Formats: sequence, structure tokens, C-alpha cells
Amino acid sequence: MLLDNGNSDLEQLFDKVVDGGYCIGCGACASINNPQIQIKMNKYEQLQATLIDSEATDQSSPDISVQTICPFSDKSLNEDQLGQELFSQDCKYDEKLGYYLETYAGYVNEGDYRHYGSSGGMGSWIISQLLSKNLVDGVIHVKENAASSEDKRLFKYDLSTTLEDIQKGAKSRYYPVEMSEVIKIIREKPARYAIVGIPCFIKSIRLLVRQDPVIAERIKFCIGLVCGHLKSTAFAKMFAWQCGIEPDNLLSIDFRKKLLDAEANKYGVEVTGIKNGEVVTIARPVQDFSVGGFLGDWGMGFFKYKACDYCDDVVGETADISIGDAWLPQYVKDSQGTNIVIVRHPILYNLIEAGKESGELKLDCLSPEQVLQSQAAGFRHRHDGLAYRLHLADKQGTWRPNKRIKPQENHLDEKEQKRFYLRTIMAEESHLAFQEAYQKDDISIFEKRMMPIVEEYKSLVAPPKSQKAQVTFKEPLWKRVLKRIKGQLTKLFKS
Repeated sequence: MLLDNGNSDLEQLFDKVVDGGYCIGCGACASINNPQIQIKMNKYEQLQATLIDSEATDQSSPDISVQTICPFSDKSLNEDQLGQELFSQDCKYDEKLGYYLETYAGYVNEGDYRHYGSSGGMGSWIISQLLSKNLVDGVIHVKENAASSEDKRLFKYDLSTTLEDIQKGAKSRYYPVEMSEVIKIIREKPARYAIVGIPCFIKSIRLLVRQDPVIAERIKFCIGLVCGHLKSTAFAKMFAWQCGIEPDNLLSIDFRKKLLDAEANKYGVEVTGIKNGEVVTIARPVQDFSVGGFLGDWGMGFFKYKACDYCDDVVGETADISIGDAWLPQYVKDSQGTNIVIVRHPILYNLIEAGKESGELKLDCLSPEQVLQSQAAGFRHRHDGLAYRLHLADKQGTWRPNKRIKPQENHLDEKEQKRFYLRTIMAEESHLAFQEAYQKDDISIFEKRMMPIVEEYKSLVAPPKSQKAQVTFKEPLWKRVLKRIKGQLTKLFKS
């Protein structure tokens, strides 16, 4: 680790957040005037803050503490504190959703927004409205990247200044990205911007805005995406590999291809890459991918960042508007997809209400309880499960971020505790298993390492009725797993 002598602020960030595995790779710390920090891919295919040897100086931004703009640092404000500053004057408050003016479910009824979106097309419609009505000059969001030998990323943040460019940023990207490159654009190019991101990324933008007057002047709207968790690049590569496309030969991926004969949550995955010397495109229903059919099961958390297991913001509480999937019985049967929408900014509320009146939008008003129900699994994992994970971390005496959720054990029965524990093991093991499979060029290694844990987890989630009363946790399995990954995990975020 390369540190300036006496730089305790930077030391604390890396000793706790980065070395502890809690860095999400958002790029906020690399966007300020500390040339020692860069966001790089580690050997487990995750972006994270990295220290480099540099004597350069950069006076392009104010002197800002890196800890105060890190979404997982103890020195930064939490979502309730930020939300109160931003929205308390005009909005109602819910302890799980944060502040809100109104909550909806529905879709865009005009043009191709819904067709090109992962769900109801509301995200692209909102930012298109901001641009077309001259409320912003550009939109910063994630788009496909023309991968090269120098830059192999399939997706990255980019700037859109036309409606045609905005369409290129439609759909969900379950892929690591970072914002330091586009924050540099914001500083260098005076304009009015909207930025789209997952909850922790929007939180870091809000933290940066509080201290950097240039960024505060230029970012006008924050558009939040309801988030399950962030994936490493191995998630995309494993989908391709199972289609016969070697990991390094993947050219593009559509994580949310709509299947017209299926319910909205039974979408497909489409990969394009080089197979047998030819460029091919292959699409399959997500549930058809192997490892017990659970590669695309978000509850299992394959290739998840550790930081995501220590986040308690499901819906993007610090965003001016949050958009996600309406996983509710009355909407999920529609294969075209339906969004939930939580609006907090008066201007965006007025745009939505005007869209409803004109017929551009088909929206139903939902109660906060219905919105919570639509994301019930996420809240169970990020609130009930987080309380237990915090308890385990404190019991082990290891540092972890301060959260609004309090450590707790007794709110879960034994089977629930084991299920949440196994989710952590599956996420950790998936990184190691993919690395071994990749190094040995043998995809079967991944499945052989993961299947015992998957089967153990499945026995806890949905045991046969006759065995419900007899479910036990097989100590040999997890002890075996822990023994195998012990030592390797200490190196996970230090490579």
C-alpha cells in the first residue's frame, strides 16, 4: 500500500473500507484531488479503489476528505440524513422507502421506451423528458462500451446529449462500472446534468455535491435504480461460457431480454461473442442456465460484491426519483414489464402527472405498502439479513460500516440464520470458483465447487414437506467450504 506519510484520512479509508472488502468501486474517491487513487479491476473481476505511486498534483477540485464522500465510510452521512436535507420540506416519509411525494406502478405508453427497456421504460422516458424540455443539457448513464485490447469493459458511464444517445443507455446492466471518468467530464464541461445510478452511487454523488460547489452547480437531477446488488464481470462471462463462448470472447450481453411468452420475471439472457471462429448470438431463458438453474437467482448472490451485503438502501432513497420492477402479482404476468416509481422531486412529479394526463404514461398510484411488497425479497435480505450479518461481524470483532439497521440475532429462526449465512458463503465462493475455473480453462470446476453449497441452500429454502421438521445444517459442508476459502479471502480485495 502506497500512502503519503501522515495521510490518516486515506489510510483509514483503505485500512477499513477497501481492505475490509467494502469498496463498491463507485469512483467518488478517485474523482477528487488525490492522484494516488485510481479505480481498477482486481483479480476477482471487481472494480475497486486502488493506490498507485504518483507524485502528481491536481487542483481541479476542493480539498475534500475521501471518507466523507465514500458511501461505506463511517465518516459520511447516512441515507436518512441526506434525505432529510434534500426532501423533508415537500415529502412524506416511510422508514423503508425514505421520503416520497407519490408512488406508482406502470409503464410508458408511447414510442419504443417500453420495448427497449428492461421493464416499463420509465427510466429512459424520464431522462428523455428532462433533455427534450431543456431541463438538462446532458445525461450521464451506463452504456455499452466498444471493448478493445486496452479497455475490455463491456459497459461504462458515458454522456448522452441527444434522444438517440439516451436510447443506447436503456436496460439494466449487471456489471461493474465507476464514475470518476464522467465526474471529470462534469468538472471540465460546464452544463446541466442528470445522472443515473444504483443507490450507493447516487449516495456518493450526493455526498460529493455537499462539498464540491462545481459538482453541486452542475448536477441537477439524480435518477435512482432499485438495486438487488452489483455483480463482477464474471457474472456476464459465466452466462457466455455456458453458451459455449469462452469468457474472453464475449462481445456483448443483454441481461434482460424480454420473452413474449413468459412472465416478466422469467426473462432471457442474450450473449454475443466469438464461437468456433465466428460471431454468434445465443439467447436462453435465465432459469435454463446451470448450477442447478440458479446462476440468475438473485437471492443466491453469485458474483456479488461484499459491500452489497452491508447496504440498507434498497430503493435509492437519496435519488430525486427511483425506478424499479413491479414484482407484484397484478403486473408480473405482463411480459413487457412494469415499473414501480417513487418520485421525490416536484419537477419530476409534475412531468409524471402531465404524462399520465396526456396518455403517454399508464400509471396506477400505489400505496407505500404495495411498493414494499414489490421488493419484499430485497428488503428481507438488506434489512433482516443485514441485521444478522452485522451481528456476526460484531461477534467476530471485525470492522464493518455503521448502518441504520441495528445488529440483531433473535429476529430470525435457526433456518433463516443459516440461509443468510449460506448466501454469504455462496457469494464469496463464486469469486474463487470462477477464478480457478478460468485459470484451468474448465467450466465444470465452477459447478463442482458451487453445487454442494447450492444444494445445501435449496434444502433450507424449500425442503420437502415430509422433511420440514427434520431440516438440519450439515456442518461438514460449511466447515469444508470455510477451510477451502480461508486464507484466499484475506487476499480477495488486496490484489
